[in-house]
Amino acid sequence: MIRSKPLLTLLPALCLASFAQAQNVYDDQTNKLDIYGRLEGQITKGEESFSGEDDWRGRLSGRLGFNMSRELSAIDNSRVVGKFEWQVRTETNDTRLDQGEDLEARYNYVGIEHDDWGMLFFGRTKNPLYQVMKITDKYKNYTPGIYNYGISSIDTSYKYNRQDATLQYNGHFGMHEVQAAYVLGNGENARLDNGMMASYRINYKGDNFRLSPALAISQFNRNDNNTDTKRNQHNQLMAGVELNVKGWLFGVTADFVKIDEDGGTEDEYFGMDSIVAYKWDRFRVLAGYSFLNQKDEDLYEKEDWRVEGQWTLARRTYLSLTYDRELVAKNKDSNDDAITLGLRYDF
Repeated sequence: MIRSKPLLTLLPALCLASFAQAQNVYDDQTNKLDIYGRLEGQITKGEESFSGEDDWRGRLSGRLGFNMSRELSAIDNSRVVGKFEWQVRTETNDTRLDQGEDLEARYNYVGIEHDDWGMLFFGRTKNPLYQVMKITDKYKNYTPGIYNYGISSIDTSYKYNRQDATLQYNGHFGMHEVQAAYVLGNGENARLDNGMMASYRINYKGDNFRLSPALAISQFNRNDNNTDTKRNQHNQLMAGVELNVKGWLFGVTADFVKIDEDGGTEDEYFGMDSIVAYKWDRFRVLAGYSFLNQKDEDLYEKEDWRVEGQWTLARRTYLSLTYDRELVAKNKDSNDDAITLGLRYDF
């Protein structure tokens, strides 16, 4: 974590420079530095909301990041690239960060990018599974259920999204996108021996429509010295398709998770998430339904639906109102809901 007072003092000045120069802080023939981030205020009510109670509550959240690159004289049409991105403490009692810390790492990596061959990089990355996840990740005040499909809430013995010590390749060839990653164990994730992820996405553009199917797989293996969990291997298969046509968006994703445990036992989950949206002028309405089913259980592990309205006030600036209704939670019926009003400014 970073606690440097000089850095924190410099951040507001860099933000002002970014605003005046359209996010670009420095750019010459070989070096480039961009700054970006997010400010988001939310007011919410309901048991399903972050407040967890039937009373109005609010919070402010923030992110700050830097993109860097330098052209390589040794290799034509290539550059070294780097990224730093942090979750920024915006409130005194911000429980989403470790107590006492002002910045928490989200993405941090360094690598080499070539115009024709793609990018190879190492660090804390946005992993290949997101090629499928982003199909339904369109809301401003809601995180799609696909994030709970085996990535964090089912199997907490490993970390999945934004995993440290990841060697990753991203290739973009016309309408084809290929990503692959290998996760090494390190001091921060000693519970993990290794992990492997891969994904493939097609972005096909036709007359007045765009079709994007995607497929992703992953496997994580436990360190033999890890005694915190009996789960020794985690396998996951994800697939989805997104269709954009004349202002309409349709998307559906499916996920199968198989967890092998010590003693030869196993646990299985299957889930789906869906979204439909329509946009006209500055307004957009989105709705979706998702469920997660655990093998041999009578009720779902989780089931919910939601609807959201978005008003684009300016480029990358949104005022959104979201309603979320939970039907089932932890294999039990639920009547929890939430309403959230949010203003997001991405710079």
